[in-house]
Amino acid sequence: MRRDRHGRVGGLQARLLLIIVVGAVLFALAAGALAYQLGHQRAIANSRATLLGLAQAVEKTLAIGTFAADVVLVREVVDGLARNPLIASVQVRTTDGKTLWQHPRADGAEEALALDASDRLELVQPLFSPFDEKERLGELLIHANALRVTAAANREALTLAAMMIGQVALVALLLYGVTALLVSRPIIRLARQLHDMPPGTTQRLDTPARHRNDEIGTLIVGANALLDANAVALRRERELRSEIEAMEAQYRHIFDSSSAGIFVLDEEGHLINSNPTVSKVVGMSLASMKDLTRDNFIERVFGQPAQVRAMMEESARTGDTVSGDLELVQRGDGRRWVHCLISVHTAAGISEPAARAVTTEGVMYDVTERKTAETAVRYQAEHDALTGLRNRAASHATIDRFISEGRAGGSPVSLLCIDLDGFKQINDRHGHDAGDQVLVACAQRMKSAVRRSTDLVGRLGGDEFVVALRDVGTADTALVAAADNLLAGLCAPITLSSGLQVQVGASIGIACAPHHGEDREALLEMADAGMYEVKRTGKNNYAMGLPSPPAQGEGS
Repeated sequence: MRRDRHGRVGGLQARLLLIIVVGAVLFALAAGALAYQLGHQRAIANSRATLLGLAQAVEKTLAIGTFAADVVLVREVVDGLARNPLIASVQVRTTDGKTLWQHPRADGAEEALALDASDRLELVQPLFSPFDEKERLGELLIHANALRVTAAANREALTLAAMMIGQVALVALLLYGVTALLVSRPIIRLARQLHDMPPGTTQRLDTPARHRNDEIGTLIVGANALLDANAVALRRERELRSEIEAMEAQYRHIFDSSSAGIFVLDEEGHLINSNPTVSKVVGMSLASMKDLTRDNFIERVFGQPAQVRAMMEESARTGDTVSGDLELVQRGDGRRWVHCLISVHTAAGISEPAARAVTTEGVMYDVTERKTAETAVRYQAEHDALTGLRNRAASHATIDRFISEGRAGGSPVSLLCIDLDGFKQINDRHGHDAGDQVLVACAQRMKSAVRRSTDLVGRLGGDEFVVALRDVGTADTALVAAADNLLAGLCAPITLSSGLQVQVGASIGIACAPHHGEDREALLEMADAGMYEVKRTGKNNYAMGLPSPPAQGEGS
């Protein structure tokens, strides 16, 4: 009998034995009880038949003795019946109730009749006249010995029940033995053989001759077929695993050696995986990159995290890859840029939105050189090479933007057109180099005179300049303050590299949107008109363009 590693009885054979034993015990108990009941009833019936036979044997004799009132004859018959061990008492009485004879006598009769009515077995045999069968003379009463009858019935019933139980036990043992021999042992042997076979083995199960055409043989054939299929599947799996490992190694090499930085983020923005190029591109050590698995990658790496999140939201909404140039967090003096492709993926097969796993895949290329070159080209295209101020085209585009934003927000914009007075004489007398130094100095003074860097200071050409002030109107004191500062700075002496001091003046014309016009052309025309009016009336001053009356400052 098999036992598991804990010492408990297990296995199909043990369960079969348990079922057979339990079933046999239950069946034996039921069959034994039935056999006992039948045996007891049969013994009682036999005892009754014996008493009936004895009563019928002495019926004629007792009828003659009763007819003749021969007490001696009746006594001898009664005493003879009483000698039978099954009989407890015998009584003969007439129809009028008179007892002719009784055995045992009255003192013993009460003892014989003291048994419970359910345990007494009695027989009443009527006695008829020997000359007239219809004349009843009396009756013969026989009381059986209940103890002896019951004991005999019990012995017979127990014998029959024991035989029945023994037969059930023998059948159960035979059934178990046959089952163990024909079913359990072959199955156990097959199970052990299968257990001892290594995976992928070419060994197969042998089919015993006596089982080739039965269910065990069918089981062995099926098991061998399964082993064959398993061997084929295992060989194919090994081949696939080898191919996958080669592909993984190739992809890992590509992943690690790629010139592009590749990273994967979870829904919280934590770094799941990245290749070494990411560390080089973002300028962080591999040890610092490990910290990004617990920190927000977007906040730590990108200079404009909101722009990255907007790209992620667009990718999640459209399901497409979103690309764009992104500035990295500045490390050192130089600005660094990457071109980044972002794709947001949601794990398939998850129906609940709260349970969906969202990952963000990103690919980044270092485009710092390109962006630097683009910035330089754009700067050269938009700025004056000498002064560094916005050139005419860039100044016009910036003024248009200021006016458009002001119109949308309901805020004013002021334009100041500036022309240097006396610049031509310095340029003619001291040379172009001196003139260039004057222009550079004036440009720096104009940039210092405006309120903030968001305002425009541009060079329209030669010694003509323009200043655009955002959110400043005709009634704002900031406009007068800016004009005064510009005039004071431009009229101050300028020291050339040769040590010579020179001085220029300035004529400034002012126009404000929307008071003087709704577009750049109208404002420039108004400001130019104001500037020429200043030149005509004495220079070194500023004036508001018509139709508004001139806004004169000190010295106007």
